[in-house]
Amino acid sequence: MSVVATISLQPAFAVASSRPERVLITGGRGFVGSHVLEAFPDAAVVDLKDGNDIRTFEFPPCDVIFHLAARAAIPESFSDPLVTNDHNVVGTLRVLEHARRCGARVVFSSSSSVYGEPEQTPTREDSQLDPFSPYAASKLICEQYMRLYWRLGVKSCALRYYNVFGERQELANGGGDSSLALGIFLRQWRDQDPFTIVGTGEQRRDFVYVKDVVRANLMAAEWLKTAGRFEAFNVGSGVNYSINEVTGMIAKDHPGISLPPRPEPLVGLADISKIQDLLGWSAGTTLPEWIQLTKISN
Repeated sequence: MSVVATISLQPAFAVASSRPERVLITGGRGFVGSHVLEAFPDAAVVDLKDGNDIRTFEFPPCDVIFHLAARAAIPESFSDPLVTNDHNVVGTLRVLEHARRCGARVVFSSSSSVYGEPEQTPTREDSQLDPFSPYAASKLICEQYMRLYWRLGVKSCALRYYNVFGERQELANGGGDSSLALGIFLRQWRDQDPFTIVGTGEQRRDFVYVKDVVRANLMAAEWLKTAGRFEAFNVGSGVNYSINEVTGMIAKDHPGISLPPRPEPLVGLADISKIQDLLGWSAGTTLPEWIQLTKISN
């Protein structure tokens, strides 16, 4: 069993108590989770990469849980929705039950995919929720359980990530989720393979830097100490780009091939006024500047 973290939160989120807060990170070996772990290097971590499954693992006592573990592949959620539901919903229920027993706060990594095709853009958190995939539906069900568990004494909030990019993003092979598109394209550019563009490439996505996402997690954990109700927060940049614009940022004349379209929203764009107002958060690093720095470093 992992040793429980006994470190303080970042200086801006210092703990006003006699001991440092104990931190648990589920999915701490994944893309976003590994960056959260950098803020809490002694945190207890539960991750399938270590052979630990949140559906069966005996969690240690803790004060705050950053719950990032999930079966996240959207195409796989269509081919095996039962497994997606089992990992995401059942796993989240176990996290919430543990939080109820030990009095922990929970910061949940949700997804902007809960909106489906938004009725309006930029999209507010109180917009209609209409998931397009079993993965998105599982995230929405988890949010509903968190609202329920608030009534049972568990303080929690949901961070609805838009398209997260940054260091250590999975450089998947072509045809993956739009959430992995940037990593896919960078790998293809590096290996001189053609860009694989789903559909027309005119789908627009809001990209947010992983270190900014980590800040949102830390600020949410601090906000929960005095929060009076469950809230969901958009975590995006408030700016979107088409997939074709993204490939153009990487290399204007690089060849590309078209893949068949799939069920997915055409536009994603976050209204971030709520997280700005309640948490004081906004994105810092833009997609174009990060791509330029990444190309230079390669």
